[in-house]
Amino acid sequence: MIKNRSIAKDFALTLAYIFALQNAYGQIDSSTLTLESVFDQVKKYHLMAGRALLQRDFAAAELLKAKGSFDPTAQSTISQKYFANKDYYSLINGEVKIPTWYGIDFKGGYDINRGIFLGNENKTPDNGLWYAGVSVPLGQGLWIDERRAQVKSARIGQNLAINQQQDMTNEVLFQTANVYWDWFRAYHVRQVLNEAVKNAKLRFEAVRTYAIKGDRPGIDTIEASIQVQNINLSLSQAEMELVKATNALSGQLWDENMQNENLSIKKQPIDLTIVTKSIQDDVPKINNNLIPESHPYLEVLRQKLRQLDVEKRLKQDKLKPKLNVQYNPHSEAFGGNQTTHFSINNYKWGMEFKMPLFLRKERGDIKLADLKIQETDLMLRQKTNDIRIKFENYITEWRATLDQIEIFGKTVELYKQMLEAERRLFNIGESSLFVVNSREQAYINAQIKLTEIVAKNKVSYYAIWYFAGRLPEM
Repeated sequence: MIKNRSIAKDFALTLAYIFALQNAYGQIDSSTLTLESVFDQVKKYHLMAGRALLQRDFAAAELLKAKGSFDPTAQSTISQKYFANKDYYSLINGEVKIPTWYGIDFKGGYDINRGIFLGNENKTPDNGLWYAGVSVPLGQGLWIDERRAQVKSARIGQNLAINQQQDMTNEVLFQTANVYWDWFRAYHVRQVLNEAVKNAKLRFEAVRTYAIKGDRPGIDTIEASIQVQNINLSLSQAEMELVKATNALSGQLWDENMQNENLSIKKQPIDLTIVTKSIQDDVPKINNNLIPESHPYLEVLRQKLRQLDVEKRLKQDKLKPKLNVQYNPHSEAFGGNQTTHFSINNYKWGMEFKMPLFLRKERGDIKLADLKIQETDLMLRQKTNDIRIKFENYITEWRATLDQIEIFGKTVELYKQMLEAERRLFNIGESSLFVVNSREQAYINAQIKLTEIVAKNKVSYYAIWYFAGRLPEM
């Protein structure tokens, strides 16, 4: 109980310090740019987010293309030869072919052939010959073939595309979170140094006035001037870092016309007070529902393994001999009735058999398929381990910075008290300007350090969501 009271007291001191800074940093208004609003804009207009949306369109197009292999086809062929006013031959055929999922192809057509030099195998009755038929694979292609493999792979690609989209969105949001919190850090560091420069200049003017009157030694004027210059130098560095951070954040902002936006200099990040409060709100959100194994990139690799398994099954099917049987019953048409002279004895059939003797190509294809599966599986295992380690590291960092914010908030308040006490001693002549400047520099450094820890905590928080693959849900 005592420990809990101590923690509550320390955190209260931290908030008290942050609230004290709020007047210096400015109140929240319409010029404040929150990470939530940045996320909304990135999801809508960022080019990578747009590319992520295209993944589903690519997958849908691939599936449409694969299904096209099962489209019925109509075809017609005409081959005729005329020489020396003689009709050597005329071969006319029209056919409709209907593929099915089970590898069986149905077809029907019409032949009408004539000519003085027509081969016996091509002769047809004067009214032509109608036929219907079926082609059945009894060996290779019975359980799987190129067409079915393409459709199965494309269907898996639908889920793969969804996870690719989530992965790309997850990635761009994490990049955005990183640059936002760097902008947040740079902005508030600049604010701390701005306030410090004002205070140092006021002290310099006061010391110079006292020195002119003879109440202070002239060396104090030099000391005060050096402090102003040192803080100005730090401010110049902070201004440069803020410009870089602003440009980096601008690079993440796009409008509906796909034009990159320049972040207005009037925009400011969310106030330090609000961020510090939200840090405690983050605690219950980090729970067992966030697991690195659900990262979308890992799911992409799992779906690729499924596609490779389909490819391997197809390669294994190539080991079988090719044995296709065709049967086409024929019927001569009379008076528009195609069944008048139908007989089961009128037919044409055929068989195709083919098998390589050494199967080197087929065995090589299977070996390559196995190697691809092994490679992808190793990649999946490696990425799973990498993501898990980074996830756990950021969990550790996030928890550590929670404690650091609590501790360092109290430290900053103590530095402030020491500075104020040293100023009072200086005003009554019991301290030197050198000591006051040292106390002030320590206070400035402490404020900057606290700002950096807060920014680091937020980066860790969003990194946890990133490595759990859940940033798009925020």
